[in-house]
Amino acid sequence: MKKNLWILGFLLGFIFLSSGCALFLIGAGAAGGYAISDDEIEGVLEKKYDPIWKASREIVIREGFIRLEDRNRGYLEGEVRKSEVKIEVSQVTDRTVRLRVRARKSYKLVPDLDLANDLYNRILQKLK
Repeated sequence: MKKNLWILGFLLGFIFLSSGCALFLIGAGAAGGYAISDDEIEGVLEKKYDPIWKASREIVIREGFIRLEDRNRGYLEGEVRKSEVKIEVSQVTDRTVRLRVRARKSYKLVPDLDLANDLYNRILQKLK
């Protein structure tokens, strides 16, 4: 009985501590997995860097506009649907690339996870 209460207490404590800004990892250990936070979608893709960078640029240009970009650093900043969007593309290994899409609205105060998810999925669709 004591063991069950201890396990229940541990689980409740874990749930309490993991709420809020913590990342929820979904298959992040394998290539192709992704993570979700309040305003960001992150995935590791088995693709080359250049196609991911080009697809990211095209999607932002199609949906809004680019304010700042640095291909060498893999950083893209723009505005889509009145939300600030930041995209990071980075080489993880020879065969994998990390793609991060972050979106915030209302003067950068409110996370816009729906937009981040939509842009992330549009980039993936463009890569197919």
